[in-house]
Amino acid sequence: VSDSRHIIIVVIASVFCALAVIGIALVWAKMRNRRNDHHDDMDGSIEIIRTIAASQLSFKYEELRKATDDFNQINKLGQGGYGSVYKGVLLDGREIAVKRLFFNTREWADQFFNEVRLVSQVQHKNLVKLLGCSIEGPESLLVYEYLCNTSLDHYLFDAFKKTALDWERRFEIILGTAEGLSYLHNASEIRIIHRDIKASNVLLDERFRPKIADFGLARNFMEDQSHLSTGLAGTFGYMAPEYIVHGQLTEKADIYSYGVLVLEIITGRKSLNSVASSAEGHSLMSLIWKHYNEGTLMELLDPNLQEQCTEEGALKVFHVGLLCAQASPNLRPPMWKVVEMLGSRNNELPRPTQPPFINIKGSNAKSDSSGSSSLKSSSDKSPFSLNQLSVSGVQAR
Repeated sequence: VSDSRHIIIVVIASVFCALAVIGIALVWAKMRNRRNDHHDDMDGSIEIIRTIAASQLSFKYEELRKATDDFNQINKLGQGGYGSVYKGVLLDGREIAVKRLFFNTREWADQFFNEVRLVSQVQHKNLVKLLGCSIEGPESLLVYEYLCNTSLDHYLFDAFKKTALDWERRFEIILGTAEGLSYLHNASEIRIIHRDIKASNVLLDERFRPKIADFGLARNFMEDQSHLSTGLAGTFGYMAPEYIVHGQLTEKADIYSYGVLVLEIITGRKSLNSVASSAEGHSLMSLIWKHYNEGTLMELLDPNLQEQCTEEGALKVFHVGLLCAQASPNLRPPMWKVVEMLGSRNNELPRPTQPPFINIKGSNAKSDSSGSSSLKSSSDKSPFSLNQLSVSGVQAR
């Protein structure tokens, strides 16, 4: 009997020891997972996933796949630096725009969560509205309101479609985009720099009213920050010189991009294509600066706008564009001031200083037979290749 009792005691003790070891292991594993979760969630991604899953922002992947007819190419609206956008129709008849992103790298995941985090915190008539997203399928999808007239570049740089953009519509696009940027920089709860303002990122609704889209590259500021030091990202031709050279990002980088966009809208010319198409072999910026100094800016007004606007009104828009595109960031007016200048009847504006990159020679220039282009400013002798690529994650020097 004593032997049996001894065996039972040993078995019970062994079981208790085993349970204790298992318990300790489980507690240790849980604590480790919490630490890992905290480390991985430094940017708030895990918390965003939980919030989305429990909110009305969550769409089922299968629902979006059916809405876009399995991402049929016929429904493709366009393609950006981080994915393609498709038109979709939900079962209730609502039209949506679905942005398709693939998580091939951590960087792509960061772009996705960055866009969800920022866009879900802002709301303005000139910003595209985020309806939700899907995070549980084989790929992650963003769902936006659908804007039937797609993006500004589809009209502005098409010889036939641009006739739909009369003076009134173009001015409304210029002013509305300025109001959207002013909100991002000054009026929203968080200060946001878009980093990729260009014609293809300005969407148009049924009345051609503008809405700024594509916040994948956007960054927000803390209240006490004067600038961000970051890797180079954006689209060459719209990127501010101080950002290209030093990698220091402020709201002034958006203002420069906006200035280039304004000059494209009023001339109907693409800033990057003008080098190849100009008989003089000059860039659009250098051409505008030349005509500004000669007092002949009206010669560059889009012919489609002739007799649709006053000379005074057109010159004012040219002037605002040049003020925003000045080489010195400190001289560029803040976006709230731009909105004020555009809406004011007062046409007395400060004289703009020389923009950067005006000594670009294109393929038609006699002095350059190589067919290549470079960017060069008087304050910086380093050449930059001139192209239309969107870039991100490149470390600025």
